[in-house]
Amino acid sequence: MKPQDNPNKKKDFIVVDFEFTQGGQRRNRPVGFFSEIVEFGAVRIDGSSHEVVRQEHCFVRPHFYPGQLKEIAELCMITEKEMRTAITFPDMIGRLKELYIPEKTYFVSWGAADLQILKKGCERHGIENPVLFDDYLDFAEWYRWEMGDSNITGLKKAIYEQDIDAGLIWHTACDDAANTGRLLIKLLKDGWKPDEFLNRL
Repeated sequence: MKPQDNPNKKKDFIVVDFEFTQGGQRRNRPVGFFSEIVEFGAVRIDGSSHEVVRQEHCFVRPHFYPGQLKEIAELCMITEKEMRTAITFPDMIGRLKELYIPEKTYFVSWGAADLQILKKGCERHGIENPVLFDDYLDFAEWYRWEMGDSNITGLKKAIYEQDIDAGLIWHTACDDAANTGRLLIKLLKDGWKPDEFLNRL
């Protein structure tokens, strides 16, 4: 029996971070513009052991508005050489589906933007979004709820609040996903339970 077929196994977590193109100033924004994913980072965390069991990272070629890549590439330090290795959006979805198993995996992101960008990309490419909303976990909102804060805390601030040694570069998809994963693991080991939060929604 495969681990994911074990009825007693706790749901795993896939922590995802996307970097995506921006619209820039409105007067220079292409007609019909929407943000496209250009970098995908993810870590899969075992729901029982709270250990990282897999990592994924790739660059994604913007299909509809490639001219909007420059701004985000500079911010995220994405080089032309790296973009030459970029895969297509449908190929990225294929990699995501290798990590995410519906109803057996929480899809975790810091804030709602990543899921929204993924959903829009799937719509424009004519691909079914593989992520079930019932599996979605907005970690930023969960953190706000658990901490009793009135506003959403930035990921970097939350990392420092929990005394986690990030030691990585910010604003890259792989490192932001890894840092979010570190935060999630720490809080799960502290006794945080996602179902208690999700059941209140």
